[in-house]
Amino acid sequence: MKQRVNYTLCLILLVGLSFATSAQNKVVQKVKSHIEADPLTISGQVGGSLQMTYNNRDVYSSSSPFAATAYANFVIGVYGFSIPVNINLLNVSSTQFTFPRPQLSINTTPTYKNWRFHFGTSSMHFSNYTYSGLSFTGLGVEYQGKALRAATFYGIMQPATRFKELDNRSAIQYYADSLLGLNVQDAANPQYKRTAIGAKLGVGSTRNYLDLSFFKAIDDTGSLPYNWMYEGTDIAVYRDSVVKAKENLDVGLAGRISIGRWLTFNANMGMSIYSDDLTSTAINSKTLNDLGVADSADKQVQKVMDILDKVQWLYVPRLSSSVRFAGDAAMNLTFKHVSAMFTYRLAQADYTSLGANKFNQNAQGFGGNTNINLFKGRTFLSLSGYLQKDNLDGKQIYTNQVGTFAGSISSNLGQSFNIALSYNGIKQDQMDGTMTVVDSIRLDQLTHTVTLSPSYSIQGENTHTFSLNFNTVQNNNKNPLMKSSTDVSTYTAGLGYDVALTAKRMNVGANYDFSSSSAVGNSYTSHSLGGSFSYTITKTDKMNLRANYSMSISFNNNVDATEESGGGIVDPDEEPTSNKTNNISFSNRLGATFSYNKHHSAQCYLSMSNYSENIVIGQKIATSFDLRFNIAYNYSFAKRIIKSKKSKVEDEPILNS
Repeated sequence: MKQRVNYTLCLILLVGLSFATSAQNKVVQKVKSHIEADPLTISGQVGGSLQMTYNNRDVYSSSSPFAATAYANFVIGVYGFSIPVNINLLNVSSTQFTFPRPQLSINTTPTYKNWRFHFGTSSMHFSNYTYSGLSFTGLGVEYQGKALRAATFYGIMQPATRFKELDNRSAIQYYADSLLGLNVQDAANPQYKRTAIGAKLGVGSTRNYLDLSFFKAIDDTGSLPYNWMYEGTDIAVYRDSVVKAKENLDVGLAGRISIGRWLTFNANMGMSIYSDDLTSTAINSKTLNDLGVADSADKQVQKVMDILDKVQWLYVPRLSSSVRFAGDAAMNLTFKHVSAMFTYRLAQADYTSLGANKFNQNAQGFGGNTNINLFKGRTFLSLSGYLQKDNLDGKQIYTNQVGTFAGSISSNLGQSFNIALSYNGIKQDQMDGTMTVVDSIRLDQLTHTVTLSPSYSIQGENTHTFSLNFNTVQNNNKNPLMKSSTDVSTYTAGLGYDVALTAKRMNVGANYDFSSSSAVGNSYTSHSLGGSFSYTITKTDKMNLRANYSMSISFNNNVDATEESGGGIVDPDEEPTSNKTNNISFSNRLGATFSYNKHHSAQCYLSMSNYSENIVIGQKIATSFDLRFNIAYNYSFAKRIIKSKKSKVEDEPILNS
């Protein structure tokens, strides 16, 4: 018996030694591969762009008259370990002054096995309702395993409390004003320093998982200059009531359940505790007693007060605080030729997360879509519908309900003929809220859009493509008590032709479009001609130079029937007078792209357009002349700084010139 036990122990010992030896060999091979790798390599790209715009539009222009960027992205390899480094050398835009001065930012995201580290300016994604994609400057780490994933970060976020005012000065004028002392402190936009911390923990695979996320952001009330305070006060009360320091705490829960390959269910929920003013009174046992709201003799009230005191380290509830919830759910069905998805989304009014972009609030909606493959994949059918209703809190003046429904079918008849037909409908209804809607002005509108697009190609030495498009939009007011002045009918039709002259390295295209819109007392027609041309000047193994040009010109005619009083609605009992306007609009764009040795690439273009003032069915299009010049350059490289002794000369990568 003892001898059998000895044999068993020996067998266990041998098996253990074999596993240990195998693991040791893997570690040794891993270490050896790193040692034999090049000690130091570097690759990446540097580049920049410059854009200048002239616009004489009467209204404020949405584009910057001057914009410039410069960047450098590197990947440093140290014995096989990869360390990416991204440097933003310059990012200037002179219209909104997002970055009034050249800004330098450096970030690196090195990875090792299942780990990713964030240093400098970076971003992550936790949840749509907690933290999603907004950049931070600080430290972060992510771990992605087979059954466990985790992430956390801490840093300074780009402030969102800046109150932007339109400033159409150019960057040169802004700099000149600053040298002359004309940019006084009162004209500057205040901006708090915002710090944030977040964490995420998830278990499960990509098909079945459960993720818990946490995010907190708070503004530093002491980060604004003292002269932004009210004179004669020692507390942080600022003159601009629009700018207030904020605090936010978000908790999110997301999960997925999959059954086989045909059914998945996703759910995503979030809770936000948000204070829009940190100067508001904090809620704790002391303030409640001072206000006489709570009686310390009441045991239930005392428990609540104890809880409030205990959570002060995590979040300070204030009179300005609010608690809101949001979430969505989706179910996906997937079969061989059919797939379908059903969705539901709800967001309470004023749901705010300082770590996520805005989305529809005070509304809930549900809908679905289905995709069907027919005739061995030659035909594709898609159907969808969505219904949304707002005013969940009942505080809006009116309640709005919008339903959208769409369908499309596309088919390939052989290799040359393609045809697509699509329909989109929108139904808008208005219902009572805090006030009762007057029946004579109640919104009840239905819009239909139908598009047909056939195309035909002739393949050969040269490829010829003919395309047609037909589109109609019918906007109908269904309220019988309202005049049909909002009824608008629009029809468009177009013809296009493109040819690829392969032997001559040339592509040529031309198109004609006609559109007509009509409403009560208004009509609008437009004839448009367009063309495009591209030519490959040089194309070799090392160099590629290509030029392109495009243009369009439109002849517009507008008839606006108005009464002598100048109103836009015509009295059917009076003979209206018609104002006719004819104008021409045009645009041109000339550009070129260049690449050399797979390392150098550049592009530049010059565009000029002019749109004449016109009123198209109630919408005023201002006269504008737009001239733009843009140039960009990028240089990519890869080089061994320190080579391994065992590296062969012929294995060395081609270096850039």
